[in-house]
Amino acid sequence: MEKIDHGKLKYQVLSILKEQSPLSQKEIVEKLANYFHLTEEEREETYSKRPYDKVFYKKVASDEERLRFAGLEDFTPQGHTITQRGLNALAENRGTIPLSYLRKFPEYRKWASEGYKKKAKENEIIDIDKLLES
Repeated sequence: MEKIDHGKLKYQVLSILKEQSPLSQKEIVEKLANYFHLTEEEREETYSKRPYDKVFYKKVASDEERLRFAGLEDFTPQGHTITQRGLNALAENRGTIPLSYLRKFPEYRKWASEGYKKKAKENEIIDIDKLLES
């Protein structure tokens, strides 16, 4: 699969949700795959070490998680919807939603920093284990 720019992907998620909402995750992935003209092979591509994970699906899910934590998208029992903040993001940006835009929201910064702290702690444990082995 050709590299798809995550900023463009996030922008298209919001554009799709602006046009029609609520949508299921499967519907969003299908609309995005059509938008990016993915072949059937690209749609079904999986990771070599995780054959149950589809590459494109994971890219979309990852970017949607970022949009949710920035408050641009919401997930309800009926499906995914765009928020007023998401509509503002579409109006303020042209064709892409860069990470720098998401970082302006405190909720996103808090979520992202917690993830980095968790990874750092996991790496510290791994380094300690390596030291004990030597």
